[in-house]
Amino acid sequence: MASIQTLPAELINEITSHLRPHDLTRFARVSKQFREFAQSTLWRSIELHRKDAHHGGFGLTIQQTIPRMYLDDVLRGSWSYRSFNGDDPEFDRRNAKFGTAIRTLYRTAGKSHAWMRLSGWVRHLCLTVGHKTPGSIWNAILSLPTLGAVEVIGEYSLDSHFQWKGPPKAAALRQPSASKIRNVRLRGYIPSNFVSMVCKASAKSIVSLDLGMIEEPNVWEGDLEDMELQEELGYPLFAAPRGVLWFPLDSAPLLPSVTHLLLCKRGHYDPIPEMSEPEDLEYREDESYEIHELKHWAVLLKSVRSTVVEVVLEQRPVMLEYILDPEYELSPHDHVFFDPECLENTLFWQHVVRSVFDDGAGWPKLARLIFRGVDERGFEQGLGESLQAFASRVLPGVQVDVVRGTHMFFSTRHGTISNRHGADGLKPHLDPTEDPNVDFFGGLFL
Repeated sequence: MASIQTLPAELINEITSHLRPHDLTRFARVSKQFREFAQSTLWRSIELHRKDAHHGGFGLTIQQTIPRMYLDDVLRGSWSYRSFNGDDPEFDRRNAKFGTAIRTLYRTAGKSHAWMRLSGWVRHLCLTVGHKTPGSIWNAILSLPTLGAVEVIGEYSLDSHFQWKGPPKAAALRQPSASKIRNVRLRGYIPSNFVSMVCKASAKSIVSLDLGMIEEPNVWEGDLEDMELQEELGYPLFAAPRGVLWFPLDSAPLLPSVTHLLLCKRGHYDPIPEMSEPEDLEYREDESYEIHELKHWAVLLKSVRSTVVEVVLEQRPVMLEYILDPEYELSPHDHVFFDPECLENTLFWQHVVRSVFDDGAGWPKLARLIFRGVDERGFEQGLGESLQAFASRVLPGVQVDVVRGTHMFFSTRHGTISNRHGADGLKPHLDPTEDPNVDFFGGLFL
């Protein structure tokens, strides 16, 4: 039988592509020859999400082609490998090791021999960034010269002192080496200057752009009545979730290669009367900011009209986080039902759809337009014609779909959205109604 040392390099490379990280690490220790094969494979695709994080997600069609070689082929239950509180010990250990590696390898601003050697192998990077992530992560990502796909989720979570904290600031960003990224997906709490740097540096190469970023919690600056309420409550009021504005309105980004675009933001407030609590009175929407955000969408859409093939425009109606308590039997994955007595989304139809698609200019390559989580009944009320009639008039031949979306869950106590444990970035991944630690004892008494 021939020794593995005698196999052609192409065959060894193919074999290593099917090994998992711990197998590759052991393989790298066999000899210097195998270390070169193993290390390049090990660092080519860095997938740091939890095992089931990408299952059941909604996104652009092009994202379905991205291989996720380190995730389980067979989907297990979301709770099957987690501790009683929903944490994933294996994920936490892996993330901690990655954070340590970044601190060690990137400590000289990416100029160490080890970092310069390894950074050239990374093609795909997919990770969650939180308060434990080293502050150098943003510059580390930007320093990867061969990076072709980047997916980052920014999470807020409790620290060891039970304080809510989010990802580190993106301070003093350096000139990026990552200038050939094709697929960009940024969700959750991502700094605006990092978003801007990624999109500007790879402006000519970005093909797929999926953006759903949220600003850090903003204390509500209201009137005298609001100030009195805050004093009475003993804690601050927070503004509703705000999207990240990463470019000035008078300077549209130049993205000449974008063919697939997904934009996602907060939708209207969706209270449930029978579950009403005093917390409902603490929810504060900022209509002027929302209009500003919608205008940014319009500018971005117009900038890619000559190349884009698929567009997804999504809004997430907001529910308060307490509704996710198991006693309410509501899943974060449940689809939105619109109240027939309450027509929402008028601002969206006016400032985005009519402004962008009914301006007389063409969309030569657009094949599919999807509205997700948006009540189309508000379209006819606001614009005077049905969405179907509008689409036939201004977008002939384009497939226009309206699909039901999901909610965003907001805590008025902390000003944060719940988005932990998954890759969606704008909603929690775990369903509390499926938690075996919650249902087990209750089931004994049925």
